[in-house]
Amino acid sequence: MSFGRAPVGLGLQGSGQLVGGAPDPGFFRAVAELAESVGYESLWAGDHVSFHNPILDVTVALACFAARTERIRIGAGVVLLPLRHPSLVARAFASLDYLSGGRVVLGVGVGGEGGKDFEAVGVAPGERGARTDEAMLALRELFRGPGASFSGRFFSFAGVTIEPAPAQPGGPPLWVGGRSPGALRRAGRLGDGWMPLWVSPERFADGLAEVRRHAQEAGRDPSSVAAVAVCPALVGERARERLAEHLAARYGMAPDLRLVERYCVAGTPAECAARVRAYVDAGAEHVVLNPGCAPAQLLDQAERLHAATALALQQTVTRIG
Repeated sequence: MSFGRAPVGLGLQGSGQLVGGAPDPGFFRAVAELAESVGYESLWAGDHVSFHNPILDVTVALACFAARTERIRIGAGVVLLPLRHPSLVARAFASLDYLSGGRVVLGVGVGGEGGKDFEAVGVAPGERGARTDEAMLALRELFRGPGASFSGRFFSFAGVTIEPAPAQPGGPPLWVGGRSPGALRRAGRLGDGWMPLWVSPERFADGLAEVRRHAQEAGRDPSSVAAVAVCPALVGERARERLAEHLAARYGMAPDLRLVERYCVAGTPAECAARVRAYVDAGAEHVVLNPGCAPAQLLDQAERLHAATALALQQTVTRIG
């Protein structure tokens, strides 16, 4: 299954920090069903071990999404890879890919926003970049087939077989989150995609050029690395102010409208559409919208955001295609 190429598509973050508390469990089933029915092309779940607000385990959320959908891509956005042994990640995501019929994307990142994530599992934050690089290489071996072997600084194994195998040959694609120089290098040299959060359209364009430079230097086809923008989003009256307040509660900080203006999709339907077009003009092949609201408002926001931006993406494809 191809993904990340034209036409430009929309994704939805359906599971993440639950600001205001955990909803009825049926919420996650409803999110999956709505995302597929209105036409989103991907559905995502986030990851933390211990953070500011409750969050459903990423593999549990994705298993729910897979069970309630038939066509939509489901993705981890992103697994904090240094917190886990790659064999356990391979086991979970091979099974998810098998059950979903090859619909999984494995987004990976280094984490670092919350020290408790690392304290909880006994991993030094200073090792997170090196652990992630090594774990990505180990995952490639584990997904490749039976009898996988790997020897590195952090992880070593021999003759390991993960079954059932993933449906996708070589396993789910590995998309790299982050905007640091290390993340750009990791995406270009080791990843199948780049999916940063907290980047403006201008910084996305610059970062994508760096990712593709790293890919070319590594002897890879630069165009094979999918370009994916992830944006907190809210549509409607006072959307910018409401989104700033939500992000403050999500990340334990003071409300900051500058973050919304620089990095988010917010405002009227027309303003949201224009902002998504700006990311596409910067090179994004897929845009993942992360609604900045409590679970009680997420279904409504997901539907309204899709209605506001889907036509804009179709028009953009027509213009650039």
